[in-house]
Amino acid sequence: MKKVVNIIGLVFIVAAVCLLLYPKVINRYNKRNTELKIKEFEETVSVQTEENTALLDKLREEIEAYNLSLYENGQEIQDPFFYEGESVDLTEYGFENNMFGYIEIPEIDVKLGIYLGATWENMYLGAVHLDNTSMPVGGINTNCVIAAHRGAGRYGDMFRNINKIQLGDSVKIVNPWEELEYTVTDTFAISPDDIDKILIQENKDMLTLVSCHPYGSSKYRYIVYCERSGDN
Repeated sequence: MKKVVNIIGLVFIVAAVCLLLYPKVINRYNKRNTELKIKEFEETVSVQTEENTALLDKLREEIEAYNLSLYENGQEIQDPFFYEGESVDLTEYGFENNMFGYIEIPEIDVKLGIYLGATWENMYLGAVHLDNTSMPVGGINTNCVIAAHRGAGRYGDMFRNINKIQLGDSVKIVNPWEELEYTVTDTFAISPDDIDKILIQENKDMLTLVSCHPYGSSKYRYIVYCERSGDN
């Protein structure tokens, strides 16, 4: 009987250790997987063939036209955490893993791939560009909204520590053409239907980060406003 009790106790101890280690293992796996995909992305955009250059030029033209249309015609936005958004297929432009670029937030140790469209699949992979907001290429009269989960099980950390971002912190977006540097200007929480807070703001070049709030709940959305730094 004592032997059985010892075995049961050992099983519980092993299970407890596994539960404690699981988030760290998943987070390490996700980071490694992201690094590999970012490397593939950088290799893709470094290719300077005539065909590749033409495809990237075409993509840039379409994106800039899209951003201008949003500013001139208005935006229709829904909560990225409660619907299946549309996804843009980038494979026809040579991006095999469908990654548009990546976001870096050094102060909270975040580096995530950016995927176009808030689908469940994309949100599992990394950060997503919210449909009907400006694409992440910068420019006056744009506000690119990037959303990600706050770390739960299979997702890894992602935007788990978004509430630790401080005013003045730096956020970098890398797209197929350039690096865009942004500075955090405001942080606050909103209700999921308070869409006005993530719309384009006149004469501003903005990046807005969003995730569920508080951690472990979807009652609110945590917002981080960032504005383009200097002349970059």
